Amino acid sequence: MRQRWFFVTGILCVALLTAPVGCSRPFISSFAAQAVKPTDLVRIKHRVLKSGAVGTDTGFKLLWIPFMSPSEADAKADMLERLNKEGISTAGKNIAFSNVTADRGGFGFIGLIGAPSIKLVADVIELLGEEPPSAAVPQN
Repeated sequence: MRQRWFFVTGILCVALLTAPVGCSRPFISSFAAQAVKPTDLVRIKHRVLKSGAVGTDTGFKLLWIPFMSPSEADAKADMLERLNKEGISTAGKNIAFSNVTADRGGFGFIGLIGAPSIKLVADVIELLGEEPPSAAVPQN
């Protein structure tokens, strides 16, 4: 009887320890994928409105069930709201984001309760137009 108890508890421990490994998936940020690349900034006239702007969103999980999941859209809205509070208006401006990082993290306690979060950091730029092509013009 005692050997069977050790066997069952051993199987349960292995199952509980390996379950989180199989459930994790990589975080792919669509916000970062849509950002203006540094190589494209060379060809675009732009003005930096805010370097290192931050936006966050937090969700809620209870017993591994997500009741509110964090979203990048809400984190972006938080970033723009923080810019307005700092006195940087984006209304009527053609803005874009560059040098973007997106991190997923949060707090959790043994799966019973958790607060997953997304944090976006980006340079907010105003697009002013394209640079004219720099062609060598012969001077006479």
